[in-house]
Amino acid sequence: MKKAEDKFKRVNLLIRPEQHEMVMDAGLSLSGLVRDLLDDRFSDTTVTLCVSSETRALYDHIVSNFGASDGDLESFFVEALDSFLESKRCDIDELRKELKKRNTTKRS
Repeated sequence: MKKAEDKFKRVNLLIRPEQHEMVMDAGLSLSGLVRDLLDDRFSDTTVTLCVSSETRALYDHIVSNFGASDGDLESFFVEALDSFLESKRCDIDELRKELKKRNTTKRS
């Protein structure tokens, strides 16, 4: 049977006092939180987004009240990425038109 020392590596970690306070106030295990964040960071299937507090509150409300999971939201996320790329394509097309116009003007 493996001991806890065999499953985990003990390391020293420096955090700011306010970070420690937030973790303790939330009743979380700092070790568990760090392990979870590292798992997410190095996962092939996890995306982490920084959003406004309003968006975070909306996300939390939707997930907690409508039984939505991240998997349920994936198709909407893909649609948003596609929309973003489409908006950039339009921007790129406009830039290319401007470059062609400038190049034609120089040749004249």
